[in-house]
Amino acid sequence: MPLTTLAFLLFAMVLPSMRLRRRTGRPALVLHRSGPPLQRVIGVGMALFMLAIVLWSGAHLALGEQALGLWQVPASVRWSGWALVVVGFFVTVRAQLEMGTSWRIGIDSERTELVTGGLFGIVRNPIFTGMLTVLTGVMLATPSAWTVMGWLDYVLLVSLQVRLEEDHLLRLHGADYARYAQRVGRFVPGVGRLGSPTATGVTV
Repeated sequence: MPLTTLAFLLFAMVLPSMRLRRRTGRPALVLHRSGPPLQRVIGVGMALFMLAIVLWSGAHLALGEQALGLWQVPASVRWSGWALVVVGFFVTVRAQLEMGTSWRIGIDSERTELVTGGLFGIVRNPIFTGMLTVLTGVMLATPSAWTVMGWLDYVLLVSLQVRLEEDHLLRLHGADYARYAQRVGRFVPGVGRLGSPTATGVTV
């Protein structure tokens, strides 16, 4: 578990950030310097969450499961968790590659292209879907009060962040994004679609 979560952070956060910097000369992390004030609060929450993952992984590696008070669950539950970790990992990495130079961690003041193909044609936020799938898997594979609280914390942060990003994309791309959000679900196919372009206040 420790090496798996650290590998996920490496491939889902560090390497994509380095790749974007190399291709565009711009940083991927913009949570702390753009968007509304709530964006900065979410940014602090995300940073603390990532730090908690690193500390949890280190404690798991150094102290073992008994010291962390992991709950006893059937082996099938744990294996299901690991399967979700693998699926979520590949979804996250694939979605980041499909997003290309439009990928950011946060809301960027610079205009980015609207990506609607590939996994983005199935859900509007496949990167977050992949990450939530990974964290659900981690919670099932290493169930405890800490991992459940971490999962709930991340769900809240992502829910707030996505709504800020939707407002930003509606202002940036107007009716194009409104039509896209009307037919594609937020995290799950068909679930969380926005209203019609006119209902969102966007002129077609």
